[in-house]
Amino acid sequence: MPLASTEPDLLREILSVSRLLAVTTDLDALLTRIAHAACKMIGCDRATIFLHDPKTNELCSRVALASAEIRFPADLGIAGHVFTSNQLLHVSDPYDDPRFNPAPDAASGYVTRNLLTVPLVDLERQPLGVLQAVNTHDDDFSEVDRRMIQLLADQAGVAIQRYQLQQSAIEWAALKREVELTRDVQLAMLPEHPPVMEGIECIGWTRPAGLTGGDLYDLWKMPDGSLGIFVGDAMGHGLAPTLMVSQVRTVLRSLCQLESDPVKLLRMLNERFADDFAAGKFATTFFGTLSPAGLLNWSSAGHGPSLFRADPLQPVEIVPANGIPLGILPLDYTAVCVDPVQLMPGGWIAIISDGIYEAPDSDGRHFGVDRTVRIFDGASDHTLAAILQKIQFSTDAWQQSRAIQDDQTIVIVRRTRGRLA
Repeated sequence: MPLASTEPDLLREILSVSRLLAVTTDLDALLTRIAHAACKMIGCDRATIFLHDPKTNELCSRVALASAEIRFPADLGIAGHVFTSNQLLHVSDPYDDPRFNPAPDAASGYVTRNLLTVPLVDLERQPLGVLQAVNTHDDDFSEVDRRMIQLLADQAGVAIQRYQLQQSAIEWAALKREVELTRDVQLAMLPEHPPVMEGIECIGWTRPAGLTGGDLYDLWKMPDGSLGIFVGDAMGHGLAPTLMVSQVRTVLRSLCQLESDPVKLLRMLNERFADDFAAGKFATTFFGTLSPAGLLNWSSAGHGPSLFRADPLQPVEIVPANGIPLGILPLDYTAVCVDPVQLMPGGWIAIISDGIYEAPDSDGRHFGVDRTVRIFDGASDHTLAAILQKIQFSTDAWQQSRAIQDDQTIVIVRRTRGRLA
């Protein structure tokens, strides 16, 4: 099933659900909206969201469109299998599957013809429940349907975990606890290990100025096999910037399943967040994709300058952002299209936050872009870890061990000179 004819409608539906994710605190209302979106996007009769009740170890239908509430042991039936295995499952003929529980059909008179079930997971990929689509309007669920339900499940998982964190904060009735929970969510969004990809090596690091920070980065393998590169920096410090930049990252990762062009994605993100960010608040964002052959497509919404050395025999280029930060202009956001950059073997790009460039010494002088470039010039043959460590050591020495004033983030991506081991 091709995406071309339906992609605009699908993107609009995903953006609509994502907007509710940021502004809705009523979990039932949001999950009901996600269930309706599943029926619309996938084209099925019903959609049900089951959440796990750890007190009874049961799955309970928190949202059950056109059906009464259902509660059963967490390992029973198709939904129980998906919850315990933590894997998407497509069943074309449930009555031929021994895991299927026909009791609800017998009680209601409804006939289940096919099922598409996906786990709802938190940021640590631990199951929270399942989302189940019932009886497609076509002959059977397709590969596109599987991709769509996974996108919706990702949205629902974030909503459920956010709700659980909010409830925990309320129960503890302490701001410190809320800050710690938010910090844990933010840390969970950072890649535990850089992705291992043929022809590419990458590394990232971030250090918040407080318990939580407005900086975030991510590195992941895109559906087309390229490396996704994200760096975001929300204005300010504390809880609000943390939530802002975390939401930017979450929505970007979802949209990347359907679109890979950096300029188009940043326009979509601006459309999504321009009305949601408080007045005067914004987020700078860099997004790029690097193919194993070294072709780098990128765009930057106010995040820069970035450092490029496309050819290791050429000097470092200091490249400014090609667009304004997200959230400033609601309707007229534009980013100048830039030509792709071909990285030769040994060529690299570094995306660095202003917490590094503007790190002050005792006299208030900034560490600066030029000083950062000189570190790269003197470490061209070093490992990425050694380069990163040298920048960390140099900025710490420059600041003379004083507490940092702004979040600091560095991402370095390099095309390897040979095959990866």
